[in-house]
Amino acid sequence: MTTERRPFKAPQDLDLNSALSADYRPQSRFMSLNEIMALPKADWLVKGLIPLDGLGVIYGKPGAGKTFLALAMALSIGHGMPCFGRRAVQGGVAFVAGEGARGLQNRLRAWHAFHDRDWRNFGAVQVLPHPIDLLDAGKVERLVLDIAHRFQGEPPKMVVFDTLARCFGDGDENRQADMSRLVEAGELVRRAFKCAVVIIHHTPKESDELRGSSVLEGASDFVLRVSKTESGMETHVRKLKDGKDGVVLGFRMESQNLGTDEDGDTILTPVAVLEGEVRECAAPPADAAPAGKNQSAVLAVLAAAGEAGLTGDEWRDAAKASGAVGGANPARAFREARAALERDKLVLAEGDRFLAA
Repeated sequence: MTTERRPFKAPQDLDLNSALSADYRPQSRFMSLNEIMALPKADWLVKGLIPLDGLGVIYGKPGAGKTFLALAMALSIGHGMPCFGRRAVQGGVAFVAGEGARGLQNRLRAWHAFHDRDWRNFGAVQVLPHPIDLLDAGKVERLVLDIAHRFQGEPPKMVVFDTLARCFGDGDENRQADMSRLVEAGELVRRAFKCAVVIIHHTPKESDELRGSSVLEGASDFVLRVSKTESGMETHVRKLKDGKDGVVLGFRMESQNLGTDEDGDTILTPVAVLEGEVRECAAPPADAAPAGKNQSAVLAVLAAAGEAGLTGDEWRDAAKASGAVGGANPARAFREARAALERDKLVLAEGDRFLAA
């Protein structure tokens, strides 16, 4: 929809008396203070963190655990469990896994095993194993109908899009018009179900800000910054429209043993455990960072692989092919960089694969 861009009329050209006629129909609905006070109070999907009806963003650098956090929150809401020790409303969650379903089997099994919950016949969380183009009105409208169908007309409590980049079609994140259209799509989903809509996003390489146009942050009811710090994983409440921001919630990653694979190797899968220290903090915690050029380049290669991650051999070969490691002995340079990243817990191991979540 294009807004009319004609020049504004001069004040003397507006007939104020016409607004007093009996047949005048106002288009702007003002409310009295009594009407404002009678509105329902803001309610929470996760108390003091995610509104029951709001659009928001979870973002951070590669390795911060954004997807693991979002998945843990989705499953907690589906099972009616607290998040960060806070009450969560139980209900359905639609999770758009834009980077595909690879690895989700083990992650879902690991979360349920860690919390001693049964995933069988559990229908509260439904996963779309491919991205949706949020700039395509027809596809977004059809997605709304498909969600209604899947949940049998019972509105979900939350819809997650992981990630913005995967669900942005041919859009340009730095272009205001494209980001505004993304917000419009999220608002359509929110209004259709009166639910929380969560978009997973990234930071620029050297910044704590949301990547791309500021339109998204400006339109969001909540913004959560996820960091991998020296002490663990943390979520910083950067913006919360009807609640308290400037709060940091700690969480941790645990490795859940899922038995052995066909080769007899142990299957260890990370689980985000939403428990930890809560404190006030005006600015987002500083990210733990790779030390030196080699570590940064090797981590960037892994981050580019997305949610699928890479085996050790695939990671080494990709690092060599991209020029991330070179010199007289690139294999040794890779081994040293990988060992340092593992030691500092800047990468996650999932079975025989590594990933920057």
